Amino acid sequence: MGMGTLIKKSDSILIKLLNDETHYFSILSNEWQELIIPVWKKHKTTSKIVGLYINNQLIGGGILFSKMPPYATNFEKSNAILFEKGYLYIGYIWISEKYRNKGYASAFLTLLKKENPHQKFWLTIEEGNLRYFYEQNGFTMHAESDDITTTKEWILIYNG
Repeated sequence: MGMGTLIKKSDSILIKLLNDETHYFSILSNEWQELIIPVWKKHKTTSKIVGLYINNQLIGGGILFSKMPPYATNFEKSNAILFEKGYLYIGYIWISEKYRNKGYASAFLTLLKKENPHQKFWLTIEEGNLRYFYEQNGFTMHAESDDITTTKEWILIYNG
């Protein structure tokens, strides 16, 4: 395949809620660390970090927000009603570079949905090519930004 080994059946893959955010933050890019760490205290009480583990090693995960995530755009804020409808926002989805393009992001979303079978989720993308990935993982298009002065955004939802 050229991209490296895909998930092996022998791999033990699971997700866990993390009580200590420092381990998850340490695997994020420097750019994302600079964004989330300074504001985490404010969002910690309304958020949960879900780590993705392969063979007991943290390789990725994401943050589930029950209120508006940090640095929300006007487009995201205009869709805040999704929280009132029971949706959780998935942000800061991250897979360590050495594990990318091997199915782990899909495994994370699959496990997240499996362990929360009735939970609805929403997320925002700014790269149109990610839309196909999320649609392949059960998300559907909910809204598309039309403000030409800002970066194009799409909101995708998963209805549990």
